[in-house]
Amino acid sequence: MNWWLLAFAALAAGCAGNKVLPPPRLDTPSTFDAASINSWRADGRIAVQRGNEGWSARLRWRQSGDEIQIRLIAPLGRGTYELAGDDDQVALILPQGDRFVSSDARSLMQQQLGWSIPVNGARYWMLGIPAPDASASAINTDAEGRLKDMQQLGWRISFLRHMAVGGFDLPAKLYLHYDELKVRIAISNWNLN
Repeated sequence: MNWWLLAFAALAAGCAGNKVLPPPRLDTPSTFDAASINSWRADGRIAVQRGNEGWSARLRWRQSGDEIQIRLIAPLGRGTYELAGDDDQVALILPQGDRFVSSDARSLMQQQLGWSIPVNGARYWMLGIPAPDASASAINTDAEGRLKDMQQLGWRISFLRHMAVGGFDLPAKLYLHYDELKVRIAISNWNLN
């Protein structure tokens, strides 16, 4: 199994989940403005574990409106995977230079890797908020009103640490769990454009 590609799945994979209630308003000073962030870049590390197998890489995620670029840079020169595009078209570029294009990330990953990856949910999770177009459940907040834990799109998303960035409290450490897949994201640097 190729763990590089699994990381893309982990970032945004989801599936139809149980019927849940829409998310409550999280309109505290530390969270409500995060939905207004339209353009950002997060740099850090990602670790993916499935069963007894694991993998890690550097992560660079750029988001500008609907345009996305996710780069996973493997250690020891093992290559870079890149998923880039927008709501109309996305491309997956493998370390060998192979390029695959589709009208959406989910179908692209399903065709090439055998699992789906709806990127649209994870782009909001990275900001510490539920995706607005999907119901969320089991929502818990911390004493400052920041999202601490929730379930959405079949995933359990935990926000383990936050950092102050340009007046926002954004996630510094996330834990995503779906079936036997566990993903840890540690963000070392945020850049809000």
